[in-house]
Amino acid sequence: MANKKSIAPTHAPEKQGGAGPRASGAATSANAIATARDLAWAGRHDEAIARCTEALAAERIAPAQRMDLLDLRAESLIAVRQIDAASTDATAMLALAALHKVPALRAQAQKRLTLLLMRQGQVQPAVKAGAGAVRLARKIGEPTLLAQSLLCLGEAQFRATRNEAAVASGRQAAALFEAAGDAVGLGRAHWVIAFACSRMARHDESRAAAERAVQLARQAGDLYGLGNALNVSTFSSRDIAERLALLQQAAQAFEGSGYALGSSLVLGNLAVAYAEMGLYRMAYRLCAKEVLRMATVGAEVNITVGLGSMVSWKVAVGDMASARALWPRFEALVDELDEPVSRAVRDRTAGELALGEGDTAAAVKRLRANLRTVRSENPAHELYALVPLARALLAHGDPAGALRLSSRAARLHRAQGFARADFGRSQDIWWWHSRALLANGRRDEAWAALRQAHDLLLDAVRNVRDDGLRRSFLGKVEVNRDIVHAWLAESARRKLPPAVRLAHLAIDSNVGEPFKRLVDTGMRLNELRA
Repeated sequence: MANKKSIAPTHAPEKQGGAGPRASGAATSANAIATARDLAWAGRHDEAIARCTEALAAERIAPAQRMDLLDLRAESLIAVRQIDAASTDATAMLALAALHKVPALRAQAQKRLTLLLMRQGQVQPAVKAGAGAVRLARKIGEPTLLAQSLLCLGEAQFRATRNEAAVASGRQAAALFEAAGDAVGLGRAHWVIAFACSRMARHDESRAAAERAVQLARQAGDLYGLGNALNVSTFSSRDIAERLALLQQAAQAFEGSGYALGSSLVLGNLAVAYAEMGLYRMAYRLCAKEVLRMATVGAEVNITVGLGSMVSWKVAVGDMASARALWPRFEALVDELDEPVSRAVRDRTAGELALGEGDTAAAVKRLRANLRTVRSENPAHELYALVPLARALLAHGDPAGALRLSSRAARLHRAQGFARADFGRSQDIWWWHSRALLANGRRDEAWAALRQAHDLLLDAVRNVRDDGLRRSFLGKVEVNRDIVHAWLAESARRKLPPAVRLAHLAIDSNVGEPFKRLVDTGMRLNELRA
């Protein structure tokens, strides 16, 4: 378990007196801190909380040790989704720092506040608190505290879509952790870099940083860091089978670390992967269960993201009444969070909902506004705003406008090396570009775009060995189904050889995969007890 103590709360050393009750109390507190830290590292957060609570009940505790106990307890409370209780401890830390006016204690309290605000979805205040922690740590000149503060700030920055700043913070933290020989901190710094690079569509950099984060987390035995690193690795993976395997490994890592919030995050991403396979009802069921669980602990970010996905999946299966019924709660939560990523998701989802209800004018209006906002707030995500608007313009009878947007989307995607699109499937980009070209009478160019869409479609499903899941992916996802139908018709007209034309039917299968799925279905049926 190398380096597990390197990420614990840090502070300037307190001068202690000689032997006696105070020295004895300090030793007791130090023992409690070490024990709680070890319990948390082993994923036993309830026991860590109890040990900190017991130690904090003592009458005389040195300020630095009280701060460490509060910090450790707050982190374990966050791990088990007791956000309100963690907020109480963060407030106590700020009060303790204000009382004693020790810069290191103030930095530690600000660092904890940064982490808490992020878990509450308050990303802009989190950036402010993180920047304060960094300023204090620089002033003190304590490298470990500075590295930890930069790590917190970097996470807050990418969650607030300040991605270039997040990469810079992550790299500064990584340099400090590497100089200290801290594999845990170094791995987590690479996770920050990987996440921020992914949000800027710098997929090669993201993948390299994520792979380094995975390697370091395994080396250090850092299950929480491993869960995060495996999860971010999926962002740049075009292969659905690989993505599912990485998410399942991430879920196991989070389970071992005792971080229920991390497990919920991965389950949400797993639901998204199931939806990409056309398993909309399974995805919805899994996400709905997590949203209910999150509602009991006030994790608004997770609830908001989950509800947005649930609206989209109801639209995908044509259940517009259920989608519309979910909308008011989703929209209210986005307004409450007031952060750019969820606002962009809301605008895209509103466009989907309007298109599903046949109101193409409303869809175009909402998606135009989304494109303007994304270009001003988060230009790296322009691609994900262009494609839905091009689709809406085609439906609204504006093929020329659709082609202008789809052409730009195609150029951006080509410049990214045809990387996986974070918000949507990569084949969608080229499918709607091919439709826009065809609507403008450019048949040969439309065929080239269709070939690219078909290639990306096969890349995504090539390693899915369950033929039932492949059929679901190819037949139940509307865009995929349309690509296959168009491909079969146009490839026949152009007299392509059968091996090329029917490549989607020639992917290897594993007869054991459907059996495992059948067992899972049987277990879930048994749980219904009806």
